[in-house]
Amino acid sequence: MSVLDVAGSYYDAWISGKGDFSAVPLAPDFAFTGPVASFDSAEGFREMAAQAGPMVTRFSVRRQFVDGDTVCSIIDWEMALPIAAMTSAEMLEVRDGQIVPSRPLGRRGYRRWDRVPRGSLIPGRTPRGPGPARP
Repeated sequence: MSVLDVAGSYYDAWISGKGDFSAVPLAPDFAFTGPVASFDSAEGFREMAAQAGPMVTRFSVRRQFVDGDTVCSIIDWEMALPIAAMTSAEMLEVRDGQIVPSRPLGRRGYRRWDRVPRGSLIPGRTPRGPGPARP
């Protein structure tokens, strides 16, 4: 499987699998850092996803960027909870066909892209305005 295929299986587990990550190739030492919870094992993450998956009402991958064995994805998702829809980014690193622990984006594991000033992600340009809001 290619790096994009492996990442695709991860996102498909949210999109159509409703949190069933049993077929997703997570390395045994996979770690996840998220806005609500963090996990330091593949099994812990799979258990959480199985419980949270049915509450996901919308999940889509807006854009993906590949650099070697790393896939950066900008995702939109909503849950059947009293929280607003979110746009965030995450990086998955694939080694030997498995998703391994990867560095999180942002201070809390996710970067709220809707809070990044326009033009700040373009190489050679500086952010305008006061900068991103801090959670």
